[in-house]
Amino acid sequence: MRKLNKWGLILAAGVMVAALGGCSGEDSAQTSDTQTETQTSSAETEADAVSDDAQADEEESTEKASESSSSEGIDVDLTQLSSTMVYSEVYNMMVTPDDYIGKVVKMNGAFSIYEDEETGQIYYACIVQDATACCSQGIEFELAGDYTYPDDYPELDSEIVVQGTFETYEEGDLTYCRLADATLE
Repeated sequence: MRKLNKWGLILAAGVMVAALGGCSGEDSAQTSDTQTETQTSSAETEADAVSDDAQADEEESTEKASESSSSEGIDVDLTQLSSTMVYSEVYNMMVTPDDYIGKVVKMNGAFSIYEDEETGQIYYACIVQDATACCSQGIEFELAGDYTYPDDYPELDSEIVVQGTFETYEEGDLTYCRLADATLE
């Protein structure tokens, strides 16, 4: 307790000296402005470095996923990435779909369906979650061949591995992404 009080007094004294030192005149104001500019510049440089590192890590992981499966004819193999990177890559697919059109994608996740009540159309998807399992997103897939739900599909929420060609399509005014000519493992 005595050590805590001692450090509290030292901290308070330092704050008082800093506050009083700012009132000493024009020179200290210039010094203060220079220090603020240096601190701001330093903070911006650190933020840029962190951003560059994160981008480099993401590109490296994407390249790793692509390289590891290129011999199998898979362009983007999400089964080789961590859950955080899979979630990030699926997000990128949704935001910049033109970068993925025509690429063969392999991913694993939970099987899910959605039935449009107005049209009766059933949509099938592979759902992935982030590392904390608080957020999820998925990619719709359409199996190659003639399959009937539920006979030819896995149980809801079961783990699946799906592989297909990434494409976009339009329904109404909206554009959607999916894996076409997909296969389930």
